[in-house]
Amino acid sequence: MKILAVEKDSIGEELGIGAGDELVAFDGFPVTDVLDYDFYNSRENFTMRVKSSGEVVDFEIEKYDDEDLGLELDREIRVRSCRNHCVFCFVDQLPDKDLRSTLRVKDDDYRHSFIFGNYVTLTNVSERELDRIIRLKLSPLYVSVHTSDNKLRSRMLGTEGQKTTIPDIVEQLRKLYEGGIKVHAQIVYCPTLNDDLNETISDIYKYTESLAVVPVGLTRNCNPALRCVDGTCAAAVIDTVAEWQKKLLAEKGTRYVFAADEFYIKAGREIPPYESYEDLSQIENGIGLTAAFLHDFESALKDHPAGEIGDASIATGESAYELINGCARRLTQKYGGKIRVYKIRNDFFGETVTVAGLITGGDIAAQLKGKPLGTRLILPRVMLKEFGDVFLDGYTVKRLSDELGVRVQIIRPDGESFVKEIIGVKDNG
Repeated sequence: MKILAVEKDSIGEELGIGAGDELVAFDGFPVTDVLDYDFYNSRENFTMRVKSSGEVVDFEIEKYDDEDLGLELDREIRVRSCRNHCVFCFVDQLPDKDLRSTLRVKDDDYRHSFIFGNYVTLTNVSERELDRIIRLKLSPLYVSVHTSDNKLRSRMLGTEGQKTTIPDIVEQLRKLYEGGIKVHAQIVYCPTLNDDLNETISDIYKYTESLAVVPVGLTRNCNPALRCVDGTCAAAVIDTVAEWQKKLLAEKGTRYVFAADEFYIKAGREIPPYESYEDLSQIENGIGLTAAFLHDFESALKDHPAGEIGDASIATGESAYELINGCARRLTQKYGGKIRVYKIRNDFFGETVTVAGLITGGDIAAQLKGKPLGTRLILPRVMLKEFGDVFLDGYTVKRLSDELGVRVQIIRPDGESFVKEIIGVKDNG
C-alpha cells in the first residue's frame, strides 16, 4: 500500500520512511487496506515491513499506544459488491428510471459494515478473512442472517444451484463470537418463506448482541412470488418476538430481539415504550424510531414553553402519518398557528412502499400542487441525499419549492428537532 505522505517529526520520519514508499506488512500479515494501519498504529509493539526504492526493510516498533506513526495513506476502501441474487433485493426492484447511481450499489463488504454499520451477508468472506476480522478486532459488525437454515438461506439469497455453497452462517457467527467480535443481526421477514423465526432466534442468540426483525420491502417491480406483510403476519411476528424477549430478558438481561415499528403499525398494535428498546442499537433498522421520536418530542415540549408556528404544512409517508399528524396537533394546541399534514402516496416505487425516506420530490410536487400549504412546507431530511438537497428521483429542494410556490424547510427527523425547528427555536452556539 503506497504511503502518500509522512508527517513532520513523526516516528515514520525518524525511521526514514518517505512518500512513495510502500507499506507491505505488519507482524508478517500483508497490508490489505487502511484498516491494517489503523489497528497497528494503535498498538505499542509490532513489526512493520516497508519497501523503499526496491529494498525491503523490517522495523521493530515500540511506542505508546496513543503515539501516531505519522503515515498518510489512501483511506478509501472500494466496495466489494454483493454476489448474491436475493429474492427480495430492493436494488433489483428499483424502477428503470433516472436515479442516483449510489442507490444501485450492492454493498456486501464486511469492512463497510464495520465502518458504516451496513448489513452484510458474510457469504463472500473466507476463513482467512474471518481470521483477519478477529485479529484486527473489527467490531461490531452487522450481519443479515434471514434464516439459520442454510438450505433456505441459499434459496433466499439466490445462490442455490451454484458450484460453491455459501458458508454456514451459524458457524461464522460462532467463530466471530468466540473471537470477541460483537455482531448485530437482522432478519428480513418474507411471509411464507422464512417463517422459521423461532428456530433462527434459537440458533443465533448466543452468538449475537441483538437481532432486528424487519418486514420485506416490496416495490411494484418485486418478485411476484413474494407477498407483503399484512396485519395477521405482523401480529404473529410481534407475538413471537414478545415471547423471546420475555425469555431472554430473564436469561441474558436483554430483550435481544426487536420487531420493526412497521410491524406494530400494520398490526394496529401500540408501539412499545421507549425504555423497552434498551440502547436503541437497531434504530437505524426502523426499530424504536417511533418511541424515540415521541420520547424526545415530549421532552422538547416541556423544555420550550413558547414558540411560533404560523401557517405551515408537512409532507410524510403513510407509515409515519398518524405519528406526525398527532404531534402536529399537539404543537398547535400549545403554540397556536396551523399545520396541515399531507400523506404522500408513493407512485414512484409503488403504493406498498410507505416510508418517508423513499418519497420522491416528483411525487410530492404532483400530489401537493394546488393544495393549501401556508408559508412553508416542512420535510424530513431522510427524504434527501445525505449532506445534499436532492431527492431520490433527482428533484432538488429548489425545484420543488419553485413548482409549489412555497418555501421548503428541511428538518432533522427526530422528536426534539420536530419541535424546535417548527416553532423557530435556535440552538445556542
